[in-house]
Amino acid sequence: MSSDEAFVIRVLAALKSAKLEAIVVGNVAAILQGVPVTTQDLDLLIRDTPRNHEKIADFGRALGARARKISPTTRVLRIDAPAGTVDLLFDTLSGDLTFESIRSRAVRLRLGREHAVVARLEDVIASKEAADRPKDRAQLPALRDTLRVRRALDATAKPRKR
Repeated sequence: MSSDEAFVIRVLAALKSAKLEAIVVGNVAAILQGVPVTTQDLDLLIRDTPRNHEKIADFGRALGARARKISPTTRVLRIDAPAGTVDLLFDTLSGDLTFESIRSRAVRLRLGREHAVVARLEDVIASKEAADRPKDRAQLPALRDTLRVRRALDATAKPRKR
């Protein structure tokens, strides 16, 4: 197991311990579905509620760090844990993708003994298209190619009706 995989599993265990419902989004969501990209952090989408803010404190403690605002102009919180960085995004992603809509389409993946709720590639792509940052535009070809390959593989795996 790589240190990156171990970090993701540790984050999932900390989420479970804090009872904080979160969806893995961004490049880690893509990586978990086979997209050959890299990232420097793990992005989680959560609901912006008073109770979740209490749980965020527990989540941070489980990771050995505290959540902090990354900028006065954003609601994003960052946890700089010893093993990696987690960014907490609230309620929506670029492209007006809501927590509820992403969760309704999300895939559930097992990693070690943990489970992750992961945004589908279609939602990762839609969010990066809407954000339209240079780093997102650079990753879109790999995201789209992987989605095409996955769809082609799914189509060939399904039995044909006669």
